Amino acid sequence: MNTSFDNNAPSSTTPPLWQAAYEQYGLRNNLDALEGKQNLIDLLQPKIDQYSDSVAFSMGPTTLTFGQLDIASRRFAAFLQAQGINKGDRIAVQLPNILQYAVVLLGCMRAGAVLVNVNPMYTHYELAHQLTDAQACGLIVLDGMSSAYEQLDDAVKAQLKWVVRCSIDPNAAISDNDIALLSQIGAHKTPSTNESDSVSESVTDNEPSSQEDIAPENITFARIMQSQREQDFKAVTIEREDLALLQYTGGTTGKPKGAMLTHYNVMANVCQCYAMFGSAIEAGRSEQIKILNPLPLYHIFSFTVCGLLGMYGGWEDILVTNPRDIDGLVKTIEQHRPHVIPSVNTLFIGMLHHPKFASLDFSRLALSIGGGTAIIKAVSDQWQQVTGMIINEGYGMSETSPVISFNPPGISSFNGSVGLPLAMMDIKIIEEDGGSCVIGIRGEVAIKGPQVMRGYWQRDNTDTFTEDGYFKSGDIGVMNAEGFLTLVDRKKDMILVSGFNVYPNEVEAALTEHPKVLEVAVIGIADAHSGEVPKAFVVKKDSSLTVEELQDFASERLTGYKRPQSYEFIDELPKTAVGKILRKSLR
Repeated sequence: MNTSFDNNAPSSTTPPLWQAAYEQYGLRNNLDALEGKQNLIDLLQPKIDQYSDSVAFSMGPTTLTFGQLDIASRRFAAFLQAQGINKGDRIAVQLPNILQYAVVLLGCMRAGAVLVNVNPMYTHYELAHQLTDAQACGLIVLDGMSSAYEQLDDAVKAQLKWVVRCSIDPNAAISDNDIALLSQIGAHKTPSTNESDSVSESVTDNEPSSQEDIAPENITFARIMQSQREQDFKAVTIEREDLALLQYTGGTTGKPKGAMLTHYNVMANVCQCYAMFGSAIEAGRSEQIKILNPLPLYHIFSFTVCGLLGMYGGWEDILVTNPRDIDGLVKTIEQHRPHVIPSVNTLFIGMLHHPKFASLDFSRLALSIGGGTAIIKAVSDQWQQVTGMIINEGYGMSETSPVISFNPPGISSFNGSVGLPLAMMDIKIIEEDGGSCVIGIRGEVAIKGPQVMRGYWQRDNTDTFTEDGYFKSGDIGVMNAEGFLTLVDRKKDMILVSGFNVYPNEVEAALTEHPKVLEVAVIGIADAHSGEVPKAFVVKKDSSLTVEELQDFASERLTGYKRPQSYEFIDELPKTAVGKILRKSLR
């Protein structure tokens, strides 16, 4: 494992270029909230205690208070410790936006385990790579979305000491009903012969029960909540530089790689986000803030901005399990009237096109956050016409926990930039030789700050950072005299599909495993719905190869958004004199 340079603070004490803009928008360039905090639990526990009776997460009609989350997460942490999990062990979490995710997240943090987010839609090939690369010793899955695990090779399964299965089945027996059990935690009821009350009593009384008769691959979340006692959790000493998260992202090798995010990285970004826009959202409001969460928690955008920031603020995180159900999403907005709506461009469009959306009550809306992919001005303008608020666009990456810059509240019109750098960080625009560009000249965006990752897990990080410790984003940007950053190009060849990064090398590597394929090149092409989609140019090894064969092959190895939406057979790929594929010639 290679570590990066010390990138916890800017390299200079000189006021940043954007200091005047900070003063204009009432921002402060400090992170006083981090003083005395060593880890995420240090940061979040005072807020969990303060807002104990308030709703932390809701999923449909079911809610989980901060107090219930506290108890449930300690029980899950006790389970991890009972399984022999030590600080630094990696736990793979393959869950959509459900209440159990919040419990698992906080439970892993308490036990000092490193959470490894996994897309629930991954194929077994993608899952196998992530499990083996991270050397995960446990996996949490949702019943009904566990087919990838079931298809794993025995050798990969053997790596896992246990598998926890979650359920959201409302018809499950009460003793196996995760949601019912979570909602009853902390409830003190009088004795009753009613089955539901009986279970509630067993949960409240924390009577331990044995799990020795349960197969390691069939441990249920419900069983953990019933059998573990929060008192059995033993606090773990966790330092700032201990890993909190392995967040996998694409890479040039063709396989995703894990960004090593420490406790300090993540909690710094939470505090940076709160300083940039969180306090402005709360200003002048006495009611609890509600943040809509239509983005998957396994994605770093939602993980930090919705999940952790929501907990830090004492906000209610409204979980949307299926954002593709626009009808359901609009009904959720109508019911909750959220103060904060984070989303991506395609989802903003989907909401705007719903016939009922324009008639909703947006009087409580304080901030609309756009990220993941570029926000189109026309979309922000239409959003403003309907809601009265612009879409405030930001910029982030998995490697930076994720938020780098943001357009602060107070900006009245869409400006096309990705905003000002967050507090206590530095951004410079560099030339190919590493020298700094003058203001107004485009170059590669280089980032230094407390939220920047330690490096890539088990990778050579030599070319990841500059000699003076700045993370090289690969994105091309320009900064104006006020410090606002505008992105003018992005990482070479990367394809943005509805806010998700798709790296051609990964897709090409998967397709070239087909025995009838000689070579493949993948590019992004414009798409009205997703912004971009992958297209594959294929050189046949066997003339009998068909598009249908490739489609079937891709569906087994790549999750949906990574699969090429079109294929073109060609005789040869354009290449440089040294044999490098010229993707630009295919566009």
